[in-house]
Amino acid sequence: MKKKLTAIFLCVALVAIAIVGASLAYFTDTKSATNTFTVGNVKIDLIESKFHRTGSDNSGDTSLHDPTTKAAGMEFIPDGWTIFTDDEIKNDAKTYATDYLAVKGENMVPGRGVAKCPYVINTGANDAYIRVRVMVPSAANNDFVAVKDGGVITNQWCTTAIKNGEFIDGKGGGWNNAPAIERNVEKDGMKYDVYTFTRIEPLKAGKMTEWNVWNFIGINKDATSADIQKAIDAGAITATGDTVTLNVLVEADAIQAEGFADAAAAWAAFK
Repeated sequence: MKKKLTAIFLCVALVAIAIVGASLAYFTDTKSATNTFTVGNVKIDLIESKFHRTGSDNSGDTSLHDPTTKAAGMEFIPDGWTIFTDDEIKNDAKTYATDYLAVKGENMVPGRGVAKCPYVINTGANDAYIRVRVMVPSAANNDFVAVKDGGVITNQWCTTAIKNGEFIDGKGGGWNNAPAIERNVEKDGMKYDVYTFTRIEPLKAGKMTEWNVWNFIGINKDATSADIQKAIDAGAITATGDTVTLNVLVEADAIQAEGFADAAAAWAAFK
């Protein structure tokens, strides 16, 4: 039955064409639509600066100058707060390792804080979830307690005021309120305590994180020569000749935001 109907329709169509074709010329036109798609990408830059977004009082190095620009129209920083701008931080990051860290981090003494402020820039085409890991030598390198009040190494998570969320809690710049902490993670033969900061809000393409997730690193003001030696013996601090070195690592990851319900779902799928 279906074949018969098709044949009838075809005959009708041919008749119509024959009749019209016998009496008219045609104006013709052909249109085509080309759909162009571009493939997105996820790409980030991890930078470090001596500039805490709101200044030296929080950076652990009070010798640094304070910012002068008033915040306006930022997502997580209230208008009117005095801040370092993205451009100031980016420019400082270009020479941070050579002009600041190499100088300030040399010949460390107890009580000195060295500013270590990581930021992430989304240089890709797509919004992305971001996480940052700060890796500090771990107590598991022996019985040395690396990150603890009274220990040798001090950082922003040692004091109660900062541990409760000096810049994370309340005005957290899209980050989780406190880092996930994993102890005794081995990397390149060294064990670290890993502080993982997860940004719960996607970082838009072309944008830079407004808040740094870390402030400073240094030697506890109460540390003694015996404490330092214990840290060296434990492997948390390495000594080569007269040079004693403490390595603190910072790593960052990014994953596309689209297609995931939230940051937790995105990182669960991360390979």
